[in-house]
Amino acid sequence: MDPINIGDMRALARRRLPRMLYDYLDGGTHDELTLGTNLEDFDRLRFVPPVLQDVSRIDLATTIFGERLSMPLILGPVGSLGVLSRLGDIATARAAEACGITSCLSTTAVSSVEDVCAARKEPIWFQLYVMNEPGHHEHLIQRAKAVNCKALVLTVDSAISAQRDRDMRHGYTHTGQVKLSNIADMITRLDWIRDVLLGPRLNFGSMPGGKNNYKRIMSKAGGGLIAKDLTWDTFRDIRAKWDGPLVLKGVMTPRDAVKAVECGADGIVVSNHGGRQLDGAISSIMALAPIVDAVNERAVVMLDSGIRRGQHVVKALAMGAKACLIGRGYAYGLAARGQAGVEQSIEIFRKEMTMTMGMLGCRSIGELRRELLHTGDWQF
Repeated sequence: MDPINIGDMRALARRRLPRMLYDYLDGGTHDELTLGTNLEDFDRLRFVPPVLQDVSRIDLATTIFGERLSMPLILGPVGSLGVLSRLGDIATARAAEACGITSCLSTTAVSSVEDVCAARKEPIWFQLYVMNEPGHHEHLIQRAKAVNCKALVLTVDSAISAQRDRDMRHGYTHTGQVKLSNIADMITRLDWIRDVLLGPRLNFGSMPGGKNNYKRIMSKAGGGLIAKDLTWDTFRDIRAKWDGPLVLKGVMTPRDAVKAVECGADGIVVSNHGGRQLDGAISSIMALAPIVDAVNERAVVMLDSGIRRGQHVVKALAMGAKACLIGRGYAYGLAARGQAGVEQSIEIFRKEMTMTMGMLGCRSIGELRRELLHTGDWQF
């Protein structure tokens, strides 16, 4: 099947991956209410298209932190990409560069930040978790500096380990043990076995414990690897240690957004972690407009969570975001077809965005505006 949208990529990923890994990628927390709301609220926003506009040429290019991107799309941080496809973090970074955009490497990546940066010409972004191990995040900041990462993205919505029911049933990420039922399923996924299981030994390249730490880290995941005592003082301390653009990811209220700017944030990612943390939270797109208005262009406001279509990106931009980060939207492609699948996913977004902007009479990202959206009964 030749995929024509991200839903098709998702179906291909489900066929190729062991069910345990597919559910890790696809699932959310508890009843997955926020996972569903992220998608539903994008659908609630409807376009109000003008006519008789010259759209003979449409340019998606934009500039974020001085870096020109071919479109306002960033491959966001997703942990454990290396279990979806061999050297998945490197494949993702290479795909982003080939398509003229950038990517952000997760602290919980299988490949190290050094290996990923060595695999491409342009610098990447690095996503930072502050771990329970003292001094580890300072060490990671220095490593990110040493390989000239463009931006540091501090994720702050994960101090408490969420219960993802699908993972709990499989025993994935909370016991470190693989159930017999999972093994029976795995042995039927021959392409995945050849690609991943028979590939290089898995290791979290940026996590504590050094080489061969994969099983040890997985066994601790349910108990919480991330520090629970983060405060605004922690953020200020990181700001003092990082010279480049600093982004705060996981912001959902105008008050926190304003506080982040006052503490030195250059960017904000409006995010509920793709429905993988607090279940029952509002959608990211619902939270976006009040944050854009509160920040008032004092920082770059971006959005992630629930983005499966180019139309979703266009809606977020019209609402005031400067760019969107995607996670599942490219990870499905990686799981289905490796680097080629990531590139295909990016081009699907590009095609859908171009088509949507043309129908809205917009020739450039800067022409997108809130009046092109009908927000119904939304209260901002």
